[in-house]
Amino acid sequence: MPGYRRLASYPDYPVQTGLVLSMCQPHPGCTSGLFKYDKAIFLAMRIHTDCVPCLMKRILFQSRLVEGADEKASVEDSLKVFADQFDYGGKSVDIATEVHRASYAVLGKDPYHDLKVRADIVAERFMDIAQEYVDSSDDKLRASLMVSVIGNIMDFGSTGGIDTPEAFESLFQELIDQGLGKDDSDKIEAILDRPGTIVYMFDNCGESQLDKILIRYLRSRGKRVVGMVRGAPILNDVTMEDAIRSGLDKELDRLLTTGTFYVGIDTRCIPDDLMEEIRGADMIIAKGMGNYESLSDDELHVPVAHVLRTKCIPVADSIGVPLNQNVVFVRE
Repeated sequence: MPGYRRLASYPDYPVQTGLVLSMCQPHPGCTSGLFKYDKAIFLAMRIHTDCVPCLMKRILFQSRLVEGADEKASVEDSLKVFADQFDYGGKSVDIATEVHRASYAVLGKDPYHDLKVRADIVAERFMDIAQEYVDSSDDKLRASLMVSVIGNIMDFGSTGGIDTPEAFESLFQELIDQGLGKDDSDKIEAILDRPGTIVYMFDNCGESQLDKILIRYLRSRGKRVVGMVRGAPILNDVTMEDAIRSGLDKELDRLLTTGTFYVGIDTRCIPDDLMEEIRGADMIIAKGMGNYESLSDDELHVPVAHVLRTKCIPVADSIGVPLNQNVVFVRE
């Protein structure tokens, strides 16, 4: 494949080594031009054989969350879409989004709603102890990132995540003690001594409660923080409704949405207001694997700090760390 090399451990995944040629045409009415064609060396997150059981496990999990739902139809319709769109050259989150869309069409409601509310309640119980952990640390940025990243395990029904919010209660200290498997916090520190904007791309409910502590620290250093949530309910990710319910909106200078039903952010169709903030930002903090995978094709104009747990082998391999690690990885 011209312009690509392959990892020996994951030959299905192309690593771009030449010009980035993956920019898609925007949907009608959407803004384009965020991404530049430039030299890049990073892993483009394509569908991998490991994605098959992982994605279908998630479909089955969410199909059983809705009382009285047609579980068989949800799984069958999703599987048909998956089979129809399955392509090793396909972007993982593009395909995952359409598979979930088929499931949601059968389920007819947000299957994760109750889990999201419970997750915020559980995480709220840890806010005081998490803040004490940060306050007692000699490196408050790194401590705030630790608190934020461990919340990423609240990825219900996913491989490497937990299935109930209550499971987090016994894991909090263990995850803190694990530390960071990759630590680029110094690259975030480097931008904090000057005023400017950070675009904060949220991931899961519950996790977003712990994100508040990192956001408060960033704002205490003079940063303007603009939050980005999903444009429609998908998985247990934060939406505008969730953000307002949990008080997340009050922690931010501005709160915007992706405008779409999508796992992560659909870079082909970014609302104008969000595009403007991204273009003017000093840094993007992108939480979780969905945001990581959706941004993996593109070299941005600003540094991106990926703050996540490596809950699957393809993502872990792409970053160069073992499975189930806490990661702060800055792509410049």
